[in-house]
Amino acid sequence: MRPRRTYKKSEASRQQVLDAAIRALAENGSAHTSVSDIAETAGMSKGAVHYHFESKDDLIAQVLVRCADVMRERVRAAWDAPGEPQEKVRRALREMRAARSQGSAELRVLADLMAQGIHDPKLRQALSAMFEANRQEVHAHLEQSFRELGITPRVPVHVMPRLVIGILDGLALHDFFDPMSPEDEEFVQSALETIALSLIGG
Repeated sequence: MRPRRTYKKSEASRQQVLDAAIRALAENGSAHTSVSDIAETAGMSKGAVHYHFESKDDLIAQVLVRCADVMRERVRAAWDAPGEPQEKVRRALREMRAARSQGSAELRVLADLMAQGIHDPKLRQALSAMFEANRQEVHAHLEQSFRELGITPRVPVHVMPRLVIGILDGLALHDFFDPMSPEDEEFVQSALETIALSLIGG
């Protein structure tokens, strides 16, 4: 029984470090956040952080996974809720947009890491894996919806996630610097649904 309790305590401590890292990185960015800063945010020693993560690069890679999982889970819940296929597509689009437009800590961290990943090969590789996982998950949900509808979309199913996610991520970056009004947000959401559903055909 003792090893089991130790494991649970260690896992809780690891999650505490990840949560603190997300908060610190969202506030100051990766370039201005040290392992010591993260340890201070977590209320731990620097050694305790290194017990779970051997380096800042290792910690950043796991933060990336955690942020992606948090945002992906929101969308997964929208897909999994009961409803007709078209309703699920609309609901998922709204959740994908909401997850990118509410200025969450996870979104701020992802945006910061994406900018750095352009020049950092290790980070670029981790981001590539994240984008691929996001694309494959949306692909699987869309494919199931089309199968239930009994239709063949106008655009190949494997291409649609690139279009939809690309539009949403582009809007998210614009929101950091040129946020839109609530009225415009409604128009944008309606346009997103029109674009997505127009690709479906029928």
